[in-house]
Amino acid sequence: MNSALVPGNIILSLQVEPAELMLYADPNLIRQVLINLIKNAVQAIGGEKGRIHVRAYSSADEHVFVYVSNDGPAIPEVEAEQIFVPFFTTRSEGSGIGLSLSRQIMKLSGGSISLLRPGTNGWNTTFVLEFE
Repeated sequence: MNSALVPGNIILSLQVEPAELMLYADPNLIRQVLINLIKNAVQAIGGEKGRIHVRAYSSADEHVFVYVSNDGPAIPEVEAEQIFVPFFTTRSEGSGIGLSLSRQIMKLSGGSISLLRPGTNGWNTTFVLEFE
């Protein structure tokens, strides 16, 4: 990952199981989704010390899951219902297209993106990318 993407106050950890995990999708499109999720996490954490964890693995039925988690403030439930709606944003400088575009990319890639409940696996915010 680009170090300019994640400032020094945030620890980014990556966990890939198995190490030779293969994902059959357009690498540029999926990179865009991951960059968007990491940028959002960095903005949510802000100037505080924080952590972002990316975990990718293959399930028994060969679906690939990528979890992007952070310990910034959880997304309130009212907002969580609308985050994938085009142009919905809570940021004054936000365009509201990042997550809706990410959802479109995942659909084009034969997958899905979803937001898990706050506190799942001990993280305040976790997005899951699933590739079938």
